[in-house]
Order: sequence, then C-alpha cells, then structure tokens
Amino acid sequence: MAVLYEHSTQSSQPASPQLGYAKTWRCGGGGKNIKFFSGFSVRSPHNLIIEDGVSIDPKVLLDARCGLTIRRNAVIAYDAIIWTLNHDYNDVNFCGKGASVEIGAYAWICSRSIILPGIKIGEGAVVASGAVVTKDVEPYSIVAGITAKK
Repeated sequence: MAVLYEHSTQSSQPASPQLGYAKTWRCGGGGKNIKFFSGFSVRSPHNLIIEDGVSIDPKVLLDARCGLTIRRNAVIAYDAIIWTLNHDYNDVNFCGKGASVEIGAYAWICSRSIILPGIKIGEGAVVASGAVVTKDVEPYSIVAGITAKK
C-alpha cells in the first residue's frame, strides 16, 4: 500500500503547453509497480491511499479531500474525475458536503467518467467512458450512462 505525496521538484521543460510543468510524485509506504502518467492532478494527496499495481493516466483528477482509496491493480483512465467533496445545493450557504471514495481492486474507471462523493466501486467493476456514477457499483459489474446504470 502507498500514500502519495508531492515531491517539490519541477522540470525545466513544460510537459506540454496545456499541462504546464511536470511534477515528480513519490509513493510512500512501499507501494510497488504504481504507474503515474504526467498531467494528473491530486487534491489533498496526504488523504490518498494507493495499493500496488495501480495505473493513473494523464489528465485524471483525484480529489482526496475526504479520503480516497484505490485498491490493487485498478486503472483510472484518461481525463477521469473522482470527487470526494462538492457543494450542497440544498444549503442556503452552498456549504461543502462530501464522503470518502473507494475504487476496488482490478476496477477500471474508463476515460472521461466521473465518480461522485461517497461511492464505492466494487472489485473488478468497469465504469464505461463518460459515465457519471451516483450510486455504489457492485463487484464485477459494468455501468454506463448519465447517471450510470447496470
């Protein structure tokens, strides 16, 4: 298991015009074979737990402000977004509201999908491209659509 934290080194060359400078990320806690592709973003990396064999693609946004756990060998594909905190539109002050998210082992979060706060994605589940997940996903199931359905 690994806890991700940012290393304060920046390269002298931009990763791309859209992504700005490349950052170096390190995994503490002994995580092995974890792949991070340049251009991903993490909010509150100290609340992010990543197990062995995980792959995080470019332009992924990982919001760990309320806690985010990604289990072994999960894949988070290009431009996916995982939220743990958003605004309560029923509150007159639009206060923040959130809960932790867990991505199960061997799960595949396909490109441009969105996972909302408090969701648990089961082991081996697939979230199709462009899906918006508002409810827990059972192990070894495939969900798609807005909102995602089995």
